[in-house]
Amino acid sequence: MSKRFVLTVAAGGCIIISGALLLLNWERLFGDYRPVQTATAVFKLEVGSQDVARTTDSDDALHYMVKKGHLDEYIHMMNEKGYMLKEKDIDHNRLVFNDGQEDEQIYSKRFAKKYTMIDGEG
Repeated sequence: MSKRFVLTVAAGGCIIISGALLLLNWERLFGDYRPVQTATAVFKLEVGSQDVARTTDSDDALHYMVKKGHLDEYIHMMNEKGYMLKEKDIDHNRLVFNDGQEDEQIYSKRFAKKYTMIDGEG
């Protein structure tokens, strides 16, 4: 057997084993977020022309992703939907919106180094 064939088989075996381990442990590695949808949201933020990207977690709960420090784009999107910003609590990563009838609290958290994940129905 040639060295090229052995290296090809060994590399293929490593890819298959690492892929299987990734599929079995994806929640432990990526948390509650779906890796493909999260990667799609990051792509929309970095390459696409979107400022706010929608994604869901493993329980199909809706989340929004923005670049770190760019919560103003999310606030602008909520204003267009009829919600007015009532309070911005940076210490507790909380935004309070009012739609004219009741207040809605939306929490955000850091996701990776460059992004903020926002929980919410907005």
